[in-house]
Amino acid sequence: MQLFYSPTSPYARKCRALIIEKSLESKIELVEVSPLDDPAALLEVNPLGKVPALIRKSGPALIDSPLICEFIDTLDDERWIPAKGESRILVMRQQAIADGLMDLTIGRRIEKNRDAKLQYKLWVERWERGIARTLDELDRERGQFERSVDHGALSIAVALSYLDLRYAELDWRGAHPELAEFLDRWEQRESLKMTVPPASA
Repeated sequence: MQLFYSPTSPYARKCRALIIEKSLESKIELVEVSPLDDPAALLEVNPLGKVPALIRKSGPALIDSPLICEFIDTLDDERWIPAKGESRILVMRQQAIADGLMDLTIGRRIEKNRDAKLQYKLWVERWERGIARTLDELDRERGQFERSVDHGALSIAVALSYLDLRYAELDWRGAHPELAEFLDRWEQRESLKMTVPPASA
């Protein structure tokens, strides 16, 4: 199997970290690509031109990070995503919030990377308000995941780490010290150490 990824994609990092946590590195080859270059190998398996994308031994490629992570979790007997019940709903909800935080952070970065005269202030402010609300929500729900070692907690850690990378001027750690401690604990795990985006990102 092959996982197409970009080293800066938080969605792909979530998949890569789960692979490491489950010790599945020997089963899934990592293929680094730059989606903006429209590499033929990526477009062949994902017409959306996005990462992550997973080529399986059989069947169509998987092209959405929650789906890919769900599949990865079936490759051994250790479950990071509960199979059913309220515990599954909770983990999937946490992943959805984390993915939404990634979406907001990426949206803000894209707009801020435009020439200052072309930036749409309304959108920047909307992304920033969404980020602030999401951090508040995570803080309120912190007790549900801060000591967990599962896919919900992993997803939140990756999203917070991406916020550090792309919105460094936001002092979210000062405003949410317990969330910062949660991320610090996760960043000591090999799965996050081995998937840190390059310094030049």
